[in-house]
Amino acid sequence: MKRILFFSVGFTIALYAVRVLYTGNFLFLFIPWNLFLAWLPFSFSLKMKNETANAIKAFWFACWLLFFPNAPYLITDFVHLEHRPNLPFYFDLIMLFSAAWNGLLLGLLSLQTVEHELKQFFNVWKVKTMMLCLFVLCGFGIYLGRFDRFNSWHIITQPLDLFGSIFTYIFQPTQHFHTWAVTLLFAAVLWFMYETLRQFQIISKSSN
Repeated sequence: MKRILFFSVGFTIALYAVRVLYTGNFLFLFIPWNLFLAWLPFSFSLKMKNETANAIKAFWFACWLLFFPNAPYLITDFVHLEHRPNLPFYFDLIMLFSAAWNGLLLGLLSLQTVEHELKQFFNVWKVKTMMLCLFVLCGFGIYLGRFDRFNSWHIITQPLDLFGSIFTYIFQPTQHFHTWAVTLLFAAVLWFMYETLRQFQIISKSSN
């Protein structure tokens, strides 16, 4: 599985390299960086899976949770899509789509691994509840990243600003309708995608 993921991510980076060579500028430099950030939760989920000590599992879970929104966050990079005179529009469209696809794939695969690990410690209904919470937290994280420009490491470098914004959104929800609308919309989309992939896997297993 890792091999095809490497090829898929590598294809996106190759598209970006072609763009740089063709245009002579480094516009969209955020793409390789965001792909790196999207790979981290996937890596953390595997470390969590392969660890035997519960305390260390919990550590990797915390790392995963902190960086998980970075993976589906790549969907929002479509805001940078526009017609530019020095390159065909469709090239940027394909490049951004490829990046978004890889972000979603890495994020949902990592979530599947985390769900499997949670089932080792909690019953089915508790896991389902946790999964719903994870989707909402992810949607909220995407909002904080896109609109407030917070990053995962700001929990260390800018904790007061970060938690100040979070507390404001939580304790004054009626004054931040846009925040929660975006959060729940992303949560719903990710849930549907995740459940769709799960059902395809179930169908595939039953047909073999």
